[in-house]
Amino acid sequence: MSIQKKVMALGLSFLVLGGTMTSALAYVYEQGTRYQTVTHKNIPAWGYAHYDTTYGSKKTMTSQIGTLKKTYGDAALGNFAELITSSKTIMTKAEGIPLNRAVLVSEHGCKKGTVYFTGVRSHGLEPSNTCDVTLKFSADDLL
Repeated sequence: MSIQKKVMALGLSFLVLGGTMTSALAYVYEQGTRYQTVTHKNIPAWGYAHYDTTYGSKKTMTSQIGTLKKTYGDAALGNFAELITSSKTIMTKAEGIPLNRAVLVSEHGCKKGTVYFTGVRSHGLEPSNTCDVTLKFSADDLL
C-alpha cells in the first residue's frame, strides 16, 4: 500500500471518529418559553426509568417551576416524568403525567440559562418494558 493510500485511510478514519464523537455530544434544545417534544421508547418495567439527553429545554425564567405534558402513552398503569441534567442528575420529583394535561413540577436548584432534559418512569407495578411515551415539556412554567 502506498504512502498516499495510508494517509488517505488514516484521514478518513479520523473524519469518521470525529463525526461520531461530535454527534454523540450534540443535543437540540428549545427555549423554555416553548414546548420541546421528545419520545421515550421501551421504558423499562417495574418503576425503572428511561432518560433522554438529546432533546432539551433551556430555562429562561428564574422560577423553580417546569411543565410536563404527555401526548401519547401506552402503559397500562401510566407513567411518571422528571427533569434531569445532561449528566442525568434528577432535578425534580417524578410526577404522574396524565394524557393531554399539563402538569407543573417543582424544580430543585434549576438555574436560568441551563438546558434540562427528561426521564420517564414506568409505574412500580407495570410489567411491560415495551411502552412508549411522547412528552412535551419545558424547564419553565407554561401554564
